[in-house]
Amino acid sequence: MLGTVDAIDERTTPEAAAEERDGEHAGPPEAPVGPGVSISSVVGLLLAIVGLRFGLDSLHDNSFFTHLATGRLILDSGSIPRVDPYSFSAHGHAWTVQSWGASVIYAAIERTVGLVGIRLLVGAISAALAVLVWKLTEPAEGLVGRLAIAVPVIAIGSGLWVERPLIFSLLFLVGVLFALEGRLDPRWMLPMLWLWVNVHGSFPLGLAAIVAYGLGRLLDRERPTLELRVFAWAAAGTVLGGVLSPVGIDLLTFPFQLLSRREAFSQIVEWQPPTWGEPSELFFAVQLAIAVGLIALRGRRWRNVVPVLLFAGLSLQSTRNIVQASLIMVPAMAVAARGLGSIDARATLPVLRPIRMALVALAVVVAGIGLSRPDTNLVDYPVESAAWMRSHGLLDRDDRVVSRDFVGNYLEVRYGPERVQTYMDDRVDMFPLPVIADYTTLIDPAGDYGAVLDRAGATAVLWDRDSGLGDWLEDPANGWRIVHRERLWLVAVPAAPTS
Repeated sequence: MLGTVDAIDERTTPEAAAEERDGEHAGPPEAPVGPGVSISSVVGLLLAIVGLRFGLDSLHDNSFFTHLATGRLILDSGSIPRVDPYSFSAHGHAWTVQSWGASVIYAAIERTVGLVGIRLLVGAISAALAVLVWKLTEPAEGLVGRLAIAVPVIAIGSGLWVERPLIFSLLFLVGVLFALEGRLDPRWMLPMLWLWVNVHGSFPLGLAAIVAYGLGRLLDRERPTLELRVFAWAAAGTVLGGVLSPVGIDLLTFPFQLLSRREAFSQIVEWQPPTWGEPSELFFAVQLAIAVGLIALRGRRWRNVVPVLLFAGLSLQSTRNIVQASLIMVPAMAVAARGLGSIDARATLPVLRPIRMALVALAVVVAGIGLSRPDTNLVDYPVESAAWMRSHGLLDRDDRVVSRDFVGNYLEVRYGPERVQTYMDDRVDMFPLPVIADYTTLIDPAGDYGAVLDRAGATAVLWDRDSGLGDWLEDPANGWRIVHRERLWLVAVPAAPTS
């Protein structure tokens, strides 16, 4: 760390200066001195173990599979793909590899130590995020308030802090929040935003968070001196991220190009408003309720209100924004929760020493159990059916096999583009709109499946049995014949024409 900064400007209003002296934006107050171990450090260690536990899960995310496959291509060729190498439906179509940096990291780790190395990396980042979230709650001081803020955030992370490149961006986002609280020198934003731009396309949300907190301070009639410094260094890092990159300026324009393709994302679950049926959505609802209650009753300042309103609104429009919003709201909630409860989390107790030692031992056990699991969990993928098709000459590079988008991700990492060309994967930002429209028809329970399969020139279909298309393929009158079945999947080929 280059050192903390003083957020108090000589022209700041007297009220704001008094607030700064109270420690709201210059970091939490000093912990009470006493023998033993602090409650905060023990809880932080426990939360780190929780993060480590779910971070070490077997690799299963379909998007990760394509990122890993792309990293392999980059290392093999020494260059970043500029056009789609994977699909027959959009082969050669222009493609901006937004997360090229993460792909290279994944592939380099795989080549060095295997997939277990990627699991260790994700586990370490998840544990670090849990600890950093806990530290962000320090201004609340009280144990009850801090737990009320941190627990829902980490619960959301248990389902969303996965092996996607997004997990790197969450670390950078937390760094932005620490800088906004005066606990990290703003100059760190330069390298952090450079990295963020090159590993994930969510960097505009980091800039938006800075603007939200700065706008809130302006509405409170204070000078946003700290926020301006953070934004200046973050903006410089963002520009350098595009200028000093093998992909170039496309990294900066790509997130905004997505706005013109909103139609393409209309059928993607994570781009839709929350339905409040998924655990992460329910935990976010709890966090949002706590945030609204804390700010309404204890922290009615615009610097608390604006970030919560903005990012709650973005999350209500798209579930994809929930994980970032859950982090961005933490500093505002911590300020509002200051002094909540009678137990000071900074208090130290001698009895906590053996508890801390026991938790260290528990962390070792959790790591051992986690690493003993298989490196991948492919229960949701048609592993058997794909292998059967390969052995029967139905899944080669020249075959046009229509399958689910997440199955396409699996086929890309399992076989590579030199052996298999896929119909669709989850890179919705890359595929032409007519292809996306056709895929939307295939997942419609009452779609015109025959017309789509004709347009795709399908030589085979690999699809889940319990679906509208699966039922349609089972009917011989539709011109297709089932040649393979497993518990969840079927393989169909065009029926031989009758004479």
